[in-house]
Amino acid sequence: MGLRRKLVLGAVLIVTGLALSAGGCALQRLPNVPQEITGPPASPPVLAAFKSDPAVQTQEDWQDRRAPLLKARFQSEIYGAMPGPAAYEIVSRELLQKPEKGAIGTIERITIAIKTAQAGPWPGGHPTVDLILMIPKGKGPFPVIAGGTFCGNDALLPKQPGVRTTSMALPQECGGGAPGFLVTAIFGRHANAPPWETLAEKGYALASWHPGDVVPDVPVVAEPYLQALTPVGTPPDKRTGAIAAWAWTSSRVVDVLSADPRLDPKRVLLWGHSRHGKAALLSAAFDPRPAAVWALQSGTAGAALGRDDVGESVADITTSFPHWFAPAYRAFAGKPADLDVDQHQLIALLAPRPVLIGTGRRDQWGDPHGSFRALKGADPAYQLFGESAFSQTKLRQPDGTGVLAFYMRPGLHGIHTEDWAEALSFFDRTVQKPASN
Repeated sequence: MGLRRKLVLGAVLIVTGLALSAGGCALQRLPNVPQEITGPPASPPVLAAFKSDPAVQTQEDWQDRRAPLLKARFQSEIYGAMPGPAAYEIVSRELLQKPEKGAIGTIERITIAIKTAQAGPWPGGHPTVDLILMIPKGKGPFPVIAGGTFCGNDALLPKQPGVRTTSMALPQECGGGAPGFLVTAIFGRHANAPPWETLAEKGYALASWHPGDVVPDVPVVAEPYLQALTPVGTPPDKRTGAIAAWAWTSSRVVDVLSADPRLDPKRVLLWGHSRHGKAALLSAAFDPRPAAVWALQSGTAGAALGRDDVGESVADITTSFPHWFAPAYRAFAGKPADLDVDQHQLIALLAPRPVLIGTGRRDQWGDPHGSFRALKGADPAYQLFGESAFSQTKLRQPDGTGVLAFYMRPGLHGIHTEDWAEALSFFDRTVQKPASN
């Protein structure tokens, strides 16, 4: 969401000679989100009558009537049209790291050409995505945690020669010149790269790619790419937004991962931070194959309720990031209650699959309370599929039961060791792993 970019650009202005203690004092001015849950329940009730569709009574009602209706509304009002199906071709495979000491088996780069229905401004006319895939040592097939990177693949493996940095335009924060220690201090140890060895030790493969290879995260550059991905005949105000394009890209990556015999196609786990958390939720809402989703600080148009008056508003986000959404979404600036849908209904489209929502106590911009209430609002759809009720009452940590879970760690908008610890604990608990790897 927008806070990440604003904090990076602000960090560039800080004199690099400042002591970390001084920076810490500045961060103290960002208020803590209250620990007590506040705000009204999500509306409309997820199983209640919706427009001309009667109340949902059965799983069949949900799958055959309500889910298609909600998907259509999310596309027309918020995200824009999802791009159509596309074949892919693996152009090349390159081994970046051979087996060494530790749990990591190999790290490789898989270059994928996506065959879009229409040619666009990409080199060669169609998107090319470099997938970085880490495989643990041992016997698979392994569960795989899959998610996008913000600034190209070189940030994942900064000491690895030959990792391609995207040739596409990068957002400002990727070239802002903020010193590394400051980025880490603000955004966490894993802001640019996940805990590779920990994942491997626990028997998880890791898949990472740069969504900006398909649609650059730069408003003045993104439009022709979005137009090329928009299905023919789509009204202009419903044209594909970047969040939808990145969600669609995740599904193309799932195509590749599901065909790899080293990986378990039934245990592909999507994750994303900030804008990529929005895309992870949307991707799994439209694609039944991901087994679980972890959305970290996904905020407005992610896990947070749009009807809340806390944090980033529709007006804020559509002004700063108009390319992320359908142009129609701007019409709801200042009047989000006029939207037919809200984010609890998006989460409900993932039922009965596990969903973990992570937030930060100093990330009021991301509306932790609204995200918690969105999980509560989605819960009746999960109960419809036989899952136990979402009974968590505390914001700080998951209660360790059920397939819906929430946590609010200390700190700002970023990716920290605690985030990965919570996610791995959740995946271990909710997504069955083989007896041995």
